[in-house]
Amino acid sequence: MSLRSLPLRFVSRLYRSIALRILLILASLIFIAYYTLVLPWINRAISENYFLQTGHQLQHDKINLQLFKCNLSVGHLKDSASLWQAEDIHIDLACMQSLRERSLVINDISIRQLKASATQQENGLWNFDDVLKHQKAIAKSKPKQTHESGAPVVIKKIAITNSFVHSSVLALKNIPLDATPLSFTISNVDFRAHKPSGFSLKTDLNKSTQIALSGNIDISSLTGSLEVDAQNIPFVWFNSLLEPYVTLEVVRGAFEFHKHIDLVAGVPQKITGKGKLTDLKLRPTTMEQDAVKWKSLEWENAEILLAEKSIHIPLVTLNELDGQFIIDKNRKTNVQAMIVTLPPESSPSTSASTANTPDIEEKKWQFAIDRLAVNKAAVGFYDQSLVPTFSTIVQNFTGNVLDISSDENTLATIELAGNVDGYAPVTLKGKANVFRKVPKLNALLSFKQMDMGALSPYSAEYAGWKINKGLLSADLNYHYEDGKILGKNHVVIDHLEFGEKVRGTRVIDIPLRLGLAMLTDENGVAILDTEISGTPSDPQFKIRDIIMRALGNTLKKILTSPFKFISSLLNSKEDLGKIQFTAGESQLTDTAKSKLQLLTDALKKRPKMRLSIQGTYDQTNDLIALKEEQVKSALQKAGVTIDALGTHNEAWAQAVNAKYAAQGFVNAASLLAVEEKYQALISVETVDPERLIRLAHERAQAVKQYFILQLGVSSETILLNSEARCEKAEQCSASEAIFTLEV
Repeated sequence: MSLRSLPLRFVSRLYRSIALRILLILASLIFIAYYTLVLPWINRAISENYFLQTGHQLQHDKINLQLFKCNLSVGHLKDSASLWQAEDIHIDLACMQSLRERSLVINDISIRQLKASATQQENGLWNFDDVLKHQKAIAKSKPKQTHESGAPVVIKKIAITNSFVHSSVLALKNIPLDATPLSFTISNVDFRAHKPSGFSLKTDLNKSTQIALSGNIDISSLTGSLEVDAQNIPFVWFNSLLEPYVTLEVVRGAFEFHKHIDLVAGVPQKITGKGKLTDLKLRPTTMEQDAVKWKSLEWENAEILLAEKSIHIPLVTLNELDGQFIIDKNRKTNVQAMIVTLPPESSPSTSASTANTPDIEEKKWQFAIDRLAVNKAAVGFYDQSLVPTFSTIVQNFTGNVLDISSDENTLATIELAGNVDGYAPVTLKGKANVFRKVPKLNALLSFKQMDMGALSPYSAEYAGWKINKGLLSADLNYHYEDGKILGKNHVVIDHLEFGEKVRGTRVIDIPLRLGLAMLTDENGVAILDTEISGTPSDPQFKIRDIIMRALGNTLKKILTSPFKFISSLLNSKEDLGKIQFTAGESQLTDTAKSKLQLLTDALKKRPKMRLSIQGTYDQTNDLIALKEEQVKSALQKAGVTIDALGTHNEAWAQAVNAKYAAQGFVNAASLLAVEEKYQALISVETVDPERLIRLAHERAQAVKQYFILQLGVSSETILLNSEARCEKAEQCSASEAIFTLEV
């Protein structure tokens, strides 16, 4: 037998063997069973299980099961309600490992081109709401199991690639949110033991926003941690969330964050991370001008504890804030335009009905920000109710606000510095807590060397005068507590010069120019201290009007007793508003001269003031003195010397008797003493009424001459008031020169 014939003989015998025929029959039976029993059973099992879980039919192509390779493929799957569809699902089974470990071990589940939709309808229901209701019904119908059943499942990897998810949320006014391309992987899903499974998800939202999630989580207990990264989220998406609270529109802005989230039983316990809101612009919906914008708002190492309801942020940085406070032509502010009017509180009957219901006091959120860093902030103030309009900008505001907290016992410390319109320094320092039930504030806002020319619209409106030039420095110290505000304003005005007089619409009834002249010293500096108080909750409370009234009241107090104020400048208690004269005379007494010296010193301290002098006369005493002067003059003409007039000697007595007799007084003449005759001569003397007026003028003139010739006061500073006639008797009751202050 040749060696070449051995294989042929072996094959021939093997073909005729009974064992081979049995094997061929078994293979044929397995093949027939695969296509007639196994595949239909798998198909039914998948479809029926999907229907039991969702209530929807599952549509798909033929199932391809490769027994020897242990893999399963299903093509073109689709939910009958169009919730999702996938190009194909491929499952790679670890058959040998499953047999050894008596578990269902899957090496890989791959889903390609998944397309899903999760949209919310106008009634608030989701498009998969019927699935949720179906699953709830199943959960209620199933008896509670006391032990686990079924074979353990291990999935080494699940991958979803090249997928797309469309969503819309009613809270965001159903803005379309399209996540594509979406990829998702999860590995080591082991239901036999509580082991973490690693996962990652990446997608783009609306082709501009990048979302990435990764982490490790125990699938059975939903406990683990995850990292969330989001880039370039448009803040305009959240406009609808602002509507119940403010009438503000987000014009632009992008949001990004990185967060680490710890989960326990599927519930977030702790969230840490950082974030940034950049290029924000907000605008009142009823106005054209922007209200707020900034370059960026950043936070680092933020920690949120959800169970404790606490938020802690070590550092928040605000870069290049640009805010605007606008008063429109109707005197309404853009802040008022942003506020939503809240509905009225429930009626007393409603409150009474709920009063008996025990309330469980819910724990409130607590927060703390260790430091708010402000860099190059600017706040513009624009008053369009004035003609011309007023505008100023506080800019380059930089500094810190420390210890911002919801704790009512914690006050934030404010330290900020910047400038007004690019040159005038401004600082803000103080303590505050605006998050208390009743806010508390104690702050000092200081301006230095601000140009007053810019304030001309306000001076024209409230004082009736424009301002040509001047510098303003101010320390505005405001204290707010228990619903009441108290302000102390220390204002320094340097070299103020008024312009033309105008007709303002809300002019305060005070001589403002005179008041400021009285306050302006020899260096051109005026210091004005005012206080304000009020209750901001009062509908009539308007801070601007209150400040103007306080200013007016302070000046009125000064102008009511101007010479008392002048005396205080000299640390004197003298009444410098007038000087006394001897009856019938216009010569200055030594006492009057000393008062004029004090007034001169005061004028040097207040060089913008001018002094007006009005002479007066006493209708009684001055008249008597003038009559006596005329009698003395007649006696002198009769030969009585000046010495005799003073000593009342014998020569004087003879002259008096002679004049008395010449007057025709004969009744009991011999019984009267000489002095009585002298007084009788005076009483019958007549004086021209104009002589009293001339006396008043002479007194005013004597004062002016003394100021100019003896004290060196400029003639422009001293004014004569020629009015000396008395309309009422009580107006002519003193031998004086009366001073008034003018500008």
